[in-house]
Amino acid sequence: MKKEIVVAAFLAALAPSVARAQAEAVDLFRLGAQELASGFVDKAIESFEKGVQLKPDAREGWYNLGVAYGRKKLYAKEVTAYEEAIKIDPNYANAHHNLGLALTDLGHKDKAVESLRTAVRLDANAPDAWNNLGVILLEKADTAAAADAFMKAAAAGPSCAECRLNLGIALLRQAEKETSSERRAPVLRNALQANADALAADPRFHRAAYNKGVIQHRLGDTAGEVAAYREALAIKPDYSAAQYNLAAALSASDDKAGAIKAWEDYIRIAGTDTSERGFVDNARKELTRLRGL
Repeated sequence: MKKEIVVAAFLAALAPSVARAQAEAVDLFRLGAQELASGFVDKAIESFEKGVQLKPDAREGWYNLGVAYGRKKLYAKEVTAYEEAIKIDPNYANAHHNLGLALTDLGHKDKAVESLRTAVRLDANAPDAWNNLGVILLEKADTAAAADAFMKAAAAGPSCAECRLNLGIALLRQAEKETSSERRAPVLRNALQANADALAADPRFHRAAYNKGVIQHRLGDTAGEVAAYREALAIKPDYSAAQYNLAAALSASDDKAGAIKAWEDYIRIAGTDTSERGFVDNARKELTRLRGL
Protein backbone atom coordinates (compact mmCIF):
# COMPACT_ATOMS: atom_id res chain seq x y z
CA MET A 1 0.00 0.00 0.00
CA LYS A 2 1.03 3.59 -0.45
CA LYS A 3 1.91 5.82 2.44
CA GLU A 4 -0.76 8.31 3.35
CA ILE A 5 -0.75 12.06 3.89
CA VAL A 6 1.56 13.73 6.37
CA VAL A 7 1.00 16.99 8.19
CA ALA A 8 3.89 19.28 9.06
CA ALA A 9 4.24 22.79 10.41
CA PHE A 10 6.54 25.33 8.77
CA LEU A 11 7.97 27.99 11.06
CA ALA A 12 10.65 30.49 10.14
CA ALA A 13 11.75 34.07 10.71
CA LEU A 14 11.07 35.70 7.33
CA ALA A 15 10.24 39.04 5.75
CA PRO A 16 6.56 39.94 6.39
CA SER A 17 5.40 39.38 2.79
CA VAL A 18 7.22 36.06 2.51
CA ALA A 19 6.01 35.03 5.95
CA ARG A 20 2.42 35.76 4.91
CA ALA A 21 2.80 33.65 1.76
CA GLN A 22 4.32 30.81 3.71
CA ALA A 23 1.65 31.02 6.41
CA GLU A 24 -0.97 30.87 3.67
CA ALA A 25 0.80 27.82 2.21
CA VAL A 26 0.72 26.08 5.59
CA ASP A 27 -3.01 26.79 5.87
CA LEU A 28 -3.54 25.39 2.38
CA PHE A 29 -1.56 22.23 3.20
CA ARG A 30 -3.61 21.70 6.35
CA LEU A 31 -6.84 22.33 4.46
CA GLY A 32 -5.76 19.93 1.72
CA ALA A 33 -4.99 17.23 4.28
CA GLN A 34 -8.44 17.66 5.82
CA GLU A 35 -10.12 17.61 2.41
CA LEU A 36 -8.25 14.50 1.36
CA ALA A 37 -9.06 12.73 4.63
CA SER A 38 -12.74 13.60 4.08
CA GLY A 39 -12.75 12.28 0.52
CA PHE A 40 -12.82 15.63 -1.28
CA VAL A 41 -9.91 14.73 -3.53
CA ASP A 42 -10.39 17.39 -6.22
CA LYS A 43 -10.52 20.13 -3.60
CA ALA A 44 -7.45 18.68 -1.88
CA ILE A 45 -5.52 18.74 -5.15
CA GLU A 46 -6.47 22.39 -5.65
CA SER A 47 -5.33 23.27 -2.11
CA PHE A 48 -2.03 21.39 -2.40
CA GLU A 49 -1.30 22.86 -5.84
CA LYS A 50 -1.83 26.38 -4.52
CA GLY A 51 0.27 25.56 -1.48
CA VAL A 52 3.32 24.37 -3.42
CA GLN A 53 3.11 27.43 -5.67
CA LEU A 54 3.46 29.58 -2.57
CA LYS A 55 6.04 27.33 -0.92
CA PRO A 56 7.80 25.23 -3.58
CA ASP A 57 10.38 23.94 -1.08
CA ALA A 58 7.75 22.14 1.03
CA ARG A 59 8.54 18.45 0.65
CA GLU A 60 5.39 17.38 2.53
CA GLY A 61 3.29 19.62 0.30
CA TRP A 62 4.60 17.91 -2.83
CA TYR A 63 4.31 14.51 -1.18
CA ASN A 64 0.68 15.04 -0.19
CA LEU A 65 -0.07 16.40 -3.65
CA GLY A 66 1.31 13.11 -5.02
CA VAL A 67 -0.97 11.13 -2.69
CA ALA A 68 -3.96 13.15 -3.90
CA TYR A 69 -3.03 12.66 -7.57
CA GLY A 70 -2.75 8.93 -6.87
CA ARG A 71 -6.28 8.85 -5.49
CA LYS A 72 -7.47 10.18 -8.87
CA LYS A 73 -5.21 7.74 -10.76
CA LEU A 74 -3.28 10.66 -12.25
CA TYR A 75 -0.13 8.59 -12.08
CA ALA A 76 2.12 10.72 -14.29
CA LYS A 77 1.36 13.80 -12.16
CA GLU A 78 1.79 11.67 -9.04
CA VAL A 79 5.28 10.69 -10.18
CA THR A 80 6.21 14.32 -10.81
CA ALA A 81 5.00 15.38 -7.36
CA TYR A 82 7.07 12.72 -5.58
CA GLU A 83 10.09 13.61 -7.71
CA GLU A 84 9.74 17.23 -6.58
CA ALA A 85 9.63 16.08 -2.94
CA ILE A 86 12.77 13.99 -3.52
CA LYS A 87 14.58 16.93 -5.13
CA ILE A 88 14.00 18.83 -1.91
CA ASP A 89 15.00 15.87 0.29
CA PRO A 90 16.80 13.00 -1.51
CA ASN A 91 16.55 10.94 1.70
CA TYR A 92 12.75 11.11 1.88
CA ALA A 93 12.04 7.36 2.16
CA ASN A 94 8.23 7.63 1.98
CA ALA A 95 8.43 9.61 -1.25
CA HIS A 96 10.74 7.01 -2.83
CA HIS A 97 8.30 4.32 -1.69
CA ASN A 98 5.25 5.96 -3.21
CA LEU A 99 7.21 6.90 -6.32
CA GLY A 100 7.97 3.22 -6.83
CA LEU A 101 4.28 2.33 -6.60
CA ALA A 102 3.26 5.15 -8.93
CA LEU A 103 5.85 3.97 -11.46
CA THR A 104 4.38 0.47 -11.13
CA ASP A 105 0.95 1.88 -11.93
CA LEU A 106 2.48 3.36 -15.09
CA GLY A 107 4.05 -0.01 -15.99
CA HIS A 108 7.65 1.10 -15.37
CA LYS A 109 8.64 -1.86 -13.20
CA ASP A 110 12.41 -1.56 -13.52
CA LYS A 111 12.32 2.06 -12.36
CA ALA A 112 9.84 1.06 -9.66
CA VAL A 113 12.25 -1.55 -8.30
CA GLU A 114 15.01 1.08 -8.24
CA SER A 115 12.83 3.50 -6.27
CA LEU A 116 11.70 0.87 -3.79
CA ARG A 117 15.27 -0.34 -3.29
CA THR A 118 16.17 3.25 -2.44
CA ALA A 119 13.24 3.41 -0.01
CA VAL A 120 14.35 0.30 1.91
CA ARG A 121 17.96 1.46 1.87
CA LEU A 122 16.85 4.68 3.56
CA ASP A 123 14.47 2.88 5.95
CA ALA A 124 15.26 -0.81 6.39
CA ASN A 125 12.49 -1.16 8.99
CA ALA A 126 9.62 -0.43 6.59
CA PRO A 127 7.62 -3.65 6.05
CA ASP A 128 5.32 -2.09 3.45
CA ALA A 129 8.23 -0.99 1.29
CA TRP A 130 9.94 -4.41 1.51
CA ASN A 131 6.63 -6.15 0.79
CA ASN A 132 5.85 -3.94 -2.21
CA LEU A 133 9.37 -4.47 -3.53
CA GLY A 134 8.83 -8.21 -3.22
CA VAL A 135 5.51 -8.04 -5.08
CA ILE A 136 7.10 -6.30 -8.07
CA LEU A 137 10.08 -8.67 -8.08
CA LEU A 138 7.67 -11.59 -8.02
CA GLU A 139 5.82 -10.11 -11.00
CA LYS A 140 9.19 -9.92 -12.75
CA ALA A 141 9.70 -13.65 -11.95
CA ASP A 142 12.74 -12.91 -9.78
CA THR A 143 11.57 -15.34 -7.11
CA ALA A 144 14.80 -15.50 -5.11
CA ALA A 145 15.03 -11.72 -4.74
CA ALA A 146 11.29 -11.54 -4.02
CA ALA A 147 11.59 -14.15 -1.27
CA ASP A 148 14.47 -12.19 0.26
CA ALA A 149 12.39 -8.99 0.21
CA PHE A 150 9.42 -10.73 1.84
CA MET A 151 11.65 -12.21 4.54
CA LYS A 152 12.95 -8.73 5.32
CA ALA A 153 9.36 -7.42 5.32
CA ALA A 154 8.39 -10.10 7.82
CA ALA A 155 11.41 -9.31 10.00
CA ALA A 156 10.56 -5.59 9.94
CA GLY A 157 6.84 -6.19 10.58
CA PRO A 158 6.16 -8.95 13.10
CA SER A 159 2.40 -8.49 12.68
CA CYS A 160 2.47 -8.36 8.86
CA ALA A 161 0.51 -11.46 7.86
CA GLU A 162 0.49 -10.44 4.19
CA CYS A 163 4.30 -10.35 4.15
CA ARG A 164 4.39 -13.96 5.30
CA LEU A 165 1.69 -15.03 2.85
CA ASN A 166 3.68 -13.46 0.03
CA LEU A 167 6.84 -15.16 1.25
CA GLY A 168 4.98 -18.45 0.99
CA ILE A 169 3.95 -17.64 -2.58
CA ALA A 170 7.51 -16.74 -3.56
CA LEU A 171 8.86 -19.96 -2.05
CA LEU A 172 6.17 -21.97 -3.82
CA ARG A 173 7.24 -20.38 -7.12
CA GLN A 174 10.84 -21.23 -6.29
CA ALA A 175 9.86 -24.83 -5.60
CA GLU A 176 8.19 -25.06 -8.99
CA LYS A 177 11.56 -24.31 -10.60
CA GLU A 178 13.28 -27.22 -8.85
CA THR A 179 13.68 -30.29 -11.05
CA SER A 180 14.07 -32.89 -8.29
CA SER A 181 11.73 -33.77 -5.43
CA GLU A 182 14.70 -33.80 -3.03
CA ARG A 183 15.38 -30.13 -3.74
CA ARG A 184 11.71 -29.18 -4.05
CA ALA A 185 10.47 -30.62 -0.74
CA PRO A 186 12.46 -28.41 1.68
CA VAL A 187 11.45 -25.27 -0.21
CA LEU A 188 7.81 -26.36 -0.02
CA ARG A 189 8.13 -26.99 3.70
CA ASN A 190 9.51 -23.47 4.14
CA ALA A 191 6.56 -22.15 2.14
CA LEU A 192 4.22 -24.12 4.39
CA GLN A 193 5.83 -22.57 7.47
CA ALA A 194 5.50 -19.08 6.00
CA ASN A 195 1.74 -19.56 5.67
CA ALA A 196 1.53 -21.00 9.18
CA ASP A 197 3.33 -17.86 10.38
CA ALA A 198 0.83 -15.72 8.45
CA LEU A 199 -2.01 -17.45 10.29
CA ALA A 200 -0.22 -16.95 13.59
CA ALA A 201 -0.06 -13.23 12.82
CA ASP A 202 -3.72 -13.18 11.68
CA PRO A 203 -5.80 -16.25 12.64
CA ARG A 204 -8.61 -15.08 10.30
CA PHE A 205 -6.37 -15.03 7.22
CA HIS A 206 -8.28 -17.58 5.13
CA ARG A 207 -5.96 -17.29 2.12
CA ALA A 208 -3.01 -18.46 4.21
CA ALA A 209 -4.95 -21.55 5.30
CA TYR A 210 -5.93 -22.20 1.68
CA ASN A 211 -2.33 -21.87 0.50
CA LYS A 212 -1.29 -24.39 3.16
CA GLY A 213 -3.64 -26.83 1.44
CA VAL A 214 -2.11 -26.15 -1.97
CA ILE A 215 1.38 -26.75 -0.60
CA GLN A 216 0.33 -29.92 1.24
CA HIS A 217 -1.03 -31.18 -2.07
CA ARG A 218 2.35 -30.55 -3.70
CA LEU A 219 3.98 -32.43 -0.82
CA GLY A 220 1.63 -35.37 -1.32
CA ASP A 221 0.11 -35.04 2.16
CA THR A 222 -3.60 -35.57 1.56
CA ALA A 223 -4.53 -35.53 5.24
CA GLY A 224 -2.70 -32.24 5.73
CA GLU A 225 -4.30 -30.85 2.56
CA VAL A 226 -7.80 -31.75 3.75
CA ALA A 227 -7.14 -30.26 7.18
CA ALA A 228 -5.88 -27.00 5.66
CA TYR A 229 -8.90 -26.54 3.39
CA ARG A 230 -11.20 -27.25 6.31
CA GLU A 231 -9.31 -24.65 8.30
CA ALA A 232 -9.86 -22.12 5.50
CA LEU A 233 -13.56 -22.96 5.37
CA ALA A 234 -13.90 -22.63 9.14
CA ILE A 235 -12.69 -19.05 8.71
CA LYS A 236 -14.65 -18.32 5.52
CA PRO A 237 -17.52 -20.83 5.02
CA ASP A 238 -18.40 -19.58 1.51
CA TYR A 239 -14.81 -19.90 0.22
CA SER A 240 -15.57 -21.72 -3.04
CA ALA A 241 -11.95 -22.40 -4.04
CA ALA A 242 -11.23 -24.12 -0.70
CA GLN A 243 -14.48 -26.08 -0.92
CA TYR A 244 -13.69 -27.29 -4.44
CA ASN A 245 -10.15 -28.35 -3.52
CA LEU A 246 -11.42 -30.06 -0.37
CA ALA A 247 -13.86 -32.08 -2.47
CA ALA A 248 -11.14 -32.98 -4.97
CA ALA A 249 -8.79 -34.07 -2.16
CA LEU A 250 -11.49 -36.20 -0.55
CA SER A 251 -12.32 -37.76 -3.94
CA ALA A 252 -8.71 -38.94 -4.11
CA SER A 253 -9.01 -40.51 -0.65
CA ASP A 254 -11.11 -43.37 0.69
CA ASP A 255 -13.71 -41.01 2.18
CA LYS A 256 -16.47 -41.43 -0.38
CA ALA A 257 -19.22 -40.02 1.86
CA GLY A 258 -17.07 -37.00 2.76
CA ALA A 259 -16.30 -36.38 -0.91
CA ILE A 260 -19.99 -36.51 -1.87
CA LYS A 261 -20.91 -34.03 0.84
CA ALA A 262 -18.00 -31.76 -0.10
CA TRP A 263 -19.06 -31.68 -3.77
CA GLU A 264 -22.65 -30.98 -2.75
CA ASP A 265 -21.46 -28.14 -0.52
CA TYR A 266 -19.36 -26.73 -3.36
CA ILE A 267 -22.33 -26.72 -5.75
CA ARG A 268 -24.43 -25.03 -3.07
CA ILE A 269 -21.79 -22.32 -2.62
CA ALA A 270 -20.83 -21.77 -6.28
CA GLY A 271 -23.80 -23.05 -8.27
CA THR A 272 -25.10 -19.59 -9.27
CA ASP A 273 -21.67 -18.05 -9.97
CA THR A 274 -21.20 -17.94 -13.75
CA SER A 275 -17.42 -17.64 -13.36
CA GLU A 276 -17.44 -21.07 -11.67
CA ARG A 277 -19.55 -22.78 -14.33
CA GLY A 278 -16.85 -25.15 -15.56
CA PHE A 279 -15.94 -26.17 -12.03
CA VAL A 280 -19.60 -26.71 -11.12
CA ASP A 281 -20.04 -28.93 -14.19
CA ASN A 282 -17.03 -30.98 -13.09
CA ALA A 283 -18.41 -31.20 -9.55
CA ARG A 284 -21.66 -32.64 -10.88
CA LYS A 285 -19.72 -35.22 -12.91
CA GLU A 286 -17.76 -36.20 -9.81
CA LEU A 287 -20.98 -36.59 -7.85
CA THR A 288 -22.40 -38.86 -10.54
CA ARG A 289 -19.24 -40.94 -10.54
CA LEU A 290 -19.08 -41.26 -6.76
CA ARG A 291 -22.76 -42.16 -6.43
CA GLY A 292 -22.31 -44.84 -9.05
CA LEU A 293 -19.45 -46.54 -7.22
